[in-house]
Amino acid sequence: MNSILDMAISTSLSSATGDETGLFNLAIHAVYQSVQEADPWRSCLSLMVNYFRVANASLVVRPSAASDPGYLVCVPAGDQAMEQAYRSKWHKFDPFIDVPPECVVLGSNLMTDAQWQGSAFVRDYLKPALPADAGRVMGVNITTQAGTTALLRLHRVQHAPPFGIEDKQRLAMFVPHIKQALLLTAHLNGNALQMKIYEEGLERLNIGVIVLDEANQLLRANPTARQMLDSADGLRLAGRHLAAITLAETRALQRLLAGAREHPKRVTAMCLSRPSGYRKLTAVVRGFPLAEGADGRARPMVAIFLRDPDVAAEPAHDIARQLFDFTPAEAQLAIELLNGLSLDEAAAKLGILRNTGRAHLRAIFSKTGVTRQSELVRVLLNGVLALSTIEK
Repeated sequence: MNSILDMAISTSLSSATGDETGLFNLAIHAVYQSVQEADPWRSCLSLMVNYFRVANASLVVRPSAASDPGYLVCVPAGDQAMEQAYRSKWHKFDPFIDVPPECVVLGSNLMTDAQWQGSAFVRDYLKPALPADAGRVMGVNITTQAGTTALLRLHRVQHAPPFGIEDKQRLAMFVPHIKQALLLTAHLNGNALQMKIYEEGLERLNIGVIVLDEANQLLRANPTARQMLDSADGLRLAGRHLAAITLAETRALQRLLAGAREHPKRVTAMCLSRPSGYRKLTAVVRGFPLAEGADGRARPMVAIFLRDPDVAAEPAHDIARQLFDFTPAEAQLAIELLNGLSLDEAAAKLGILRNTGRAHLRAIFSKTGVTRQSELVRVLLNGVLALSTIEK
């Protein structure tokens, strides 16, 4: 929960405990705040506990995949074994599970109190922790267009007043907000997943990516780029700005960055010297078109793509075999050739005779449809074998 919301809750509960409108507004705000919280929904449920004067509130967010047990939040935090039992088994027996979406109901709307108390869900699961009759349990199921379902349950203790029509109406007011927050979460998670997939692809190609803001300050760097910056072998960080090893190359890089901001989509490149003596890093610079932010300010950015020519690919042997029907020995030789070794060097590294290597190479040529080693490397690179199997 952020500090502003913490302060608002504290003020509301201490000086305006009876102000239900204030609590409702705070709870609605917390619904949307949940989208960006590290522990989503907990602050929202904490406010709902106070707003509805209940002993317990729980929310299970279940994705469209039936195999996923869902994300469960309980306020106050429940027993871990009990929570796991609900997610793995008892949700199937939840009396509210078949209630139509967005329909707020009480336990007493579903069955008599005797039926409620005699149900396996209440008798064997719920009653030991939350003993109460059917009129003191209220729930609603919320389903989005993406298939995600949220199961919200509120419980009062036995000596508290039972829920009534007004309580149902109040809970119904939360439903469209929770549904919208679920849709926002799905959208953000989908974007994050796409970004992760793209970044993983670049990682496996051993490509470093650096993104700069309009002031040429570092916004983000993927792990490959971060390793390059940390080594300071060709490129380093000076505060939040980039610097090359020599002053001349730093100035040349700054000119490329200025040109990228002035001419978005133009692609330029340069090489960066390395004190280690390894071959120079290659840097490709590209600007992004100006984009108007929600606050009306333009936020141009520049991306730098870095490649270390001395980093060897570590492709999976099984992928090579699947793509080209190589034998294990042929796959090993093909990968060494892909990394720039000559046939003699690859044979020596693999501990095989040169004639054996030549026999493997003839088979590799036949299976890939090439006649020269240079063609073979091109085919292997285009066949995604440059994708590294090393996790970073």
